[in-house]
Amino acid sequence: MNSCIFCEIISKREKAYIVYENEHVCCFLDKFPINKGHVLVVPKKHYVEFSELDAITLQEVALASQKIGIALEKLLDADGVTFMQNNGIFKDVDHYHMHIVSRFKDDGFSWVEPNFEMTERDFESLYLYVKNVL
Repeated sequence: MNSCIFCEIISKREKAYIVYENEHVCCFLDKFPINKGHVLVVPKKHYVEFSELDAITLQEVALASQKIGIALEKLLDADGVTFMQNNGIFKDVDHYHMHIVSRFKDDGFSWVEPNFEMTERDFESLYLYVKNVL
């Protein structure tokens, strides 16, 4: 495996501002924040994709995310919190992580949605496909 910056942080070989840590996750301030109060929740075991997480790690990521989100909202008097993560080619680091981002009214952060339309037939087809696969 190539060098992983998150594994380096978890093993304390790379500096980071760790705000919370337990046996399963390490949570630290993002080096390139979207907003004040941008924290990454990272499993201590190296997983590349969300689909690889075992049940305990998934639960620990969710619990840490909730704990940090509540704290950030209260401590920074934020108007809300965004929880997000990317998979596949959309990741910036090949180690699964959850972004917890404090949000403030008029902070300029937005989710740009493309002009994508689906017909009723498209919805029905996708619904049946996903339902049958699950």
